[in-house]
Amino acid sequence: MSDTPPRSAEGDHSAQKRWLRPPVLRLVDREERSATWLELFFDLCFVAAIAALGVDLHSDQTWDGYLRFAGLFVPIWWGWMGITWYATAFDTDDVIYRLSLLISMLAIVAIAVNVRTVKDGDATGFVISYVIMQAVVAGLYLRARQHAHETQTLTTRYAAGDMLGAGIWLASLALPTPAQYWVWGIAMVVLLITPMYAVRAYHGQPFDSSHIPERYGLFTIIVLGESIVAVAAGISSTGWEFGTALTAATGFGIAACVWWVYFDFVESTVVRRDAIVRAFVWGYVHFGIYVGIAAAAIGVEIAIDVASGGHASTIVERSIFLASLATFFFSCAVIQFNTRLTMDAVVIVRLITAAAMVALIYIGGEIDQGALVPLAFAVVLGQTLFEVLRAGPRASSPEASAHH
Repeated sequence: MSDTPPRSAEGDHSAQKRWLRPPVLRLVDREERSATWLELFFDLCFVAAIAALGVDLHSDQTWDGYLRFAGLFVPIWWGWMGITWYATAFDTDDVIYRLSLLISMLAIVAIAVNVRTVKDGDATGFVISYVIMQAVVAGLYLRARQHAHETQTLTTRYAAGDMLGAGIWLASLALPTPAQYWVWGIAMVVLLITPMYAVRAYHGQPFDSSHIPERYGLFTIIVLGESIVAVAAGISSTGWEFGTALTAATGFGIAACVWWVYFDFVESTVVRRDAIVRAFVWGYVHFGIYVGIAAAAIGVEIAIDVASGGHASTIVERSIFLASLATFFFSCAVIQFNTRLTMDAVVIVRLITAAAMVALIYIGGEIDQGALVPLAFAVVLGQTLFEVLRAGPRASSPEASAHH
């Protein structure tokens, strides 16, 4: 008889390791890595969720619609944050992890489908989908707690915070609106403070600080993609008249400037353990960057519609576009100040650009609609040229890029 059992057992063990691999801290190996195909697949689901928010805002160009867009953007953004920060900490690409992410992806698709029902007063599908997503994140941290023993307190706190937040979301279903929305706010406060509470329990470097800026950059690309979709959608529904074409072209130019400023000049050097408070400021202020870009994209689409109709824009329509750009540049200014801890020229110019956008909201009614977006583009282009010229030719090189 052939003596094969030892080889067979070794083969079974090897197969088991491929299917089930306990999570360990990624920084144990200290190897640089890029986003995985699964992470990119995961990001795609958020394209659907952000697009659904945009459709809802476009159909309800009121202050209520604007606030609902920004309010619902918070849990959707945080759903992405929860999985992303976990994945930068723990190396666990096995079947359990993949199935967990696939469940989360299905949940975010369900969230996208149920965005429109929130406006109608029926948030059951939205809430249940979000609870499932947070439960998955809590489950991942509980699993890491069993294997990455050095992070037990950190993972326990993360799991507890995520479960508490999910429980509060679920409890909100017992309340009518608008009380329900206040409970959502409480749940989000719990979820938002959980990482700050959890990370304090671990004195090492729990997250891959070199990978986090890349992941944030990829989410920026997702929301910038909405700008391209908005320009295309606006033109397809109105045609290529001079006014609408000019609005669309300058709207695209604004998206290009935003891309240039963010990827060349928004720094990420504070994302490290010895600057933990500033690292959290960097991460949380990105909400303003994301919601600003996404809402500005819808604002461009609305501006194309208005330009084609020949009527003056309302203050709400101008706010959707201009206040969103102001939010983006204000957030960039905060990140710059948080990084350098000084009111340098870049901080001041970004704040001036944000203030100029706010001013245009109020004087925009006196400006021909065909000139409003081009005028905003001129301001943004000037701000971008200032940063490019101030940084010099090395800033755009891969070696000297401030963001990476």
